[in-house]
Order: sequence, then structure tokens, then C-alpha cells
Amino acid sequence: MKSKYAKLFLIFLIFTIILSIMQFTTQYIIGFDGYYHAKSAEIIKKEGFVKDFTWAEHTILANNYADIQVLFRIILIPFTFLGLEFGAKIASIIFGALALAVFYWFLIENKIKYALFWSLLYLFTAESLMYRFQLTREMPITISLLIITIYFMQKKKYIFLGLTSLVFALFYSGFVLQLFIILAYFILEKIFSKKFDFNLIGYSFGGIFLGLLLNPYFPANISMLYIQIFKVNLISNLYNVEWKPWTFIDLIKNNVLVLVYIGISFFILTKNRKITKDKAFYFLLALFFLVYTIKSRRMQEYLVPFSILAVSFFINDFIIMLDKNKLKILKIVSVILLIIVGSVNFVLLKQDITNNNFLHNYNNCADWMIKNIPKNSLIFNNAYAFPYLFFKSHNLRYTHGIDLTYSYLYDPDEFERYIGILKGTIISNNDLIIEDYSPDYLFVGKVEQDIKLHEYVIKNKNNYKAVYEDGWCAILEVKNH
Repeated sequence: MKSKYAKLFLIFLIFTIILSIMQFTTQYIIGFDGYYHAKSAEIIKKEGFVKDFTWAEHTILANNYADIQVLFRIILIPFTFLGLEFGAKIASIIFGALALAVFYWFLIENKIKYALFWSLLYLFTAESLMYRFQLTREMPITISLLIITIYFMQKKKYIFLGLTSLVFALFYSGFVLQLFIILAYFILEKIFSKKFDFNLIGYSFGGIFLGLLLNPYFPANISMLYIQIFKVNLISNLYNVEWKPWTFIDLIKNNVLVLVYIGISFFILTKNRKITKDKAFYFLLALFFLVYTIKSRRMQEYLVPFSILAVSFFINDFIIMLDKNKLKILKIVSVILLIIVGSVNFVLLKQDITNNNFLHNYNNCADWMIKNIPKNSLIFNNAYAFPYLFFKSHNLRYTHGIDLTYSYLYDPDEFERYIGILKGTIISNNDLIIEDYSPDYLFVGKVEQDIKLHEYVIKNKNNYKAVYEDGWCAILEVKNH
């Protein structure tokens, strides 16, 4: 037993080292949301649970805030003692290594051969997923919770299933995916064993109900959860890139190996014409997340691990039956494939990090704002810059942030004018920034996203006074305010 846990810890260390090499290709937080999550955790640590998210003034969160990811924020708090930036990077590494170790453990528990190979393949299959492993986000722990859910269903450990559901409901709104997985397993249980296992439903739903009840924002978290699932997630495809579908070419390019995994699984299924409950379950989940990924690229986070689970279960019997010579050849080919895929995607990952990691260049602007702008002043900003500006100072208020859909739901007409300004399509003789927002200052970055905003400010330059500027950004004060 000790050697089992020692080996699992070694696997965790291996993934920690691999993810550390990836994470520290830059000294800064990778992506955008990590800045927001780290700062939110620090605010809870110092000030407790905030009731109004006044830092994003023109969003529905300003006066109607409930944290439906409160446990994720709490889990981040210990990492804030390492410094927000360094702590966020360490958290990303630990969460990712934990997810991959759990994936490995689950394969071992199901007696799947060469679990380390499949786990490495999970990490290396797609560069786009490798990039998301570098973000300080909920994804790795979410996958771990889903896999643990499946394990407890398989073992009929209903109390632990209920506790996992409780944790999930406090951790992330993605617990609705857990419900789908539980319902799928419940139906397959009926098909293969000819009976309904209502304990699966009772304990999981009970755990979720209790988790929602224990949320410190209850009952406001219920209405926020409804908004997040049925309004934000359904609408946000219009505004947030990560929720939009890939083009057909990009879909194939980013999921070529995944399609191979599903293709192999389907081929074995049609050849054998016999399928166990577990194989049917993973194949169904792989197909479900494939369809969902076609609709929204973000679902690749779930597609990759479940397509690998499917193919590993389907191919396991085939591997066991191979003679030594064929098995040796398969091992060599598999290692070569892993090295090639991992190396190519690591190079692409470094390029992706370089191309998308620029927020830290706003450091001088943000420092100037902290020192020179009065507390609680309202800053008009392009929403993408919010996480970093909020990270640097929560003594100022910003017009937009976190999710563009929150601004749309706050005031659809105002939001359309805002998008018109950013896209350069708005036609008006009046300065709509001042009319709609009455800000004290404007923050304008010198990147592609802010080109039209910059042109709009120049058009209405008589209303503004430049008070700070460098090679990356500018701060403008609104005159006669």
C-alpha cells in the first residue's frame, strides 16, 4: 500500500516538474483571469466575503454579487501568502499536477495498462489544452472532481459521491456537467444491469443541494447561478472568444489526435460488437463533449480527457493480448509519438504564451493610477484590461470587467454603444463615453484591441487631458468633471 502511494506521489512530482517548466517560460501570470482570481482570493483573505462587486461598475455584479466559485477562491488563499503573482503560478502548477495524477490514479484503479503514457498523452494531446493548463483557473480541479465522481459511482460509495457533489457545488458552476455524467451513468446502469440505482441520484442531488445551501452567499447564489448558466453561458458565445466555436479548419487542427482516439474507439466497437457499461459510458461522454466542443472551443477541456479514457478502455484488451515482440514495437512507437507530439506542442505553447502575455506591460500605467488617482474614482476601460488593473488596485472602480455578458445584461443598449466604440462603428456627434458612464479617467492600451477606442478619444480630444503615457498605455483625465 505504501509503495502504491509513493508511486502516485512520484507521478505527481513528475507532472509538477513538467508543468513548472511550461509555467516558468515567463515570470508573469499567464493569461488574463488568473489576475482576477488571485486578487479576489486576497480580498477574501483580508476583507471577508464581499457583497457587492463595485469594481466593475457597469455590470450586473456591481449591486447583485454572489460568488458561485467561492470554494475555488478559498483554495487559492494559501497561495496568496507566496505573493499574488508567484502564488498564482504555483497554484496553477499544483492544480494541473493534481488533475493529471488523479487521471493516472483512476486508470490504475481500473487496471488500464500504461497509465503514465495515457496521462502524458492527456497533457500533450493539444497545444490549446496545454495552454489552458497554465492558467490559474478551475479547470484542472473540475476534471479531478468529475473523475472522482465516476470512481465513487463505480464503487457504489454513495456517501463519498454526495460529499463530492457538495464540494463541486461550492467550487464551480460546472457541477451541472457532473449531473449530466451521473444521469448518463444512471441510465446505462439500467440498460446493463436492468435496474435503476436511485442512490446515485439521491446522494448526488442531496450533496449539491447542501453545497448550494452552505454557500455564504445563499440565497443570492441561486439567482446568480441561474444567470450564469441560462443567460451568461448561453449568450456569451456572442462576446467571449473562449466560448465561441472554432472554424472547421481550427477545430480539426486543435483536435486531430482527439478525432483519432474517438475513431479508434469506434472502430474497435464496430469490430467487436460487444461493449461493457464502462466502455459505453466513456464513448458516450467523448461523443457528447465532441459535439459540445464543436459548439464551444472551451469544452475541449473535457473532450480530451474523456476521449483518452474511451480509447484507453477500448484498446486495453487488445494490448493485453499482444505477444512480446509486437508489444515492444508498440511501446517504441508510442514513446516516439509522445516525444514528437509533446515537443511540437511545447514549441507552439511557448509561442502562444509570448503572443498572449502582455498585460504586465501595463504595470507603469497601473502604478501611476495608484499614486495619482483618488480612491473610488471611475475608470472607463476596455474589459480585457480589467483583470490586471483590478489586480494592481482595488481602490479604483472600472466600467467593465470579468465577462462582457455581465455588461450586456446590465444595460443592453448601453452595451451596444460600448461595443460600437470599441469596433469603430458608432455614429454620434456626442461623446457617448461621457454621456453613458461619466467617468473620471480613461485607460487606453496601445494594442490592437484598443485601436478604435484610441481613435474615438482623438475624435473627442477636447473632452480629455492626457495625464500619463508610455509605450504601452495612456491615462486620460475627463475635463470639467
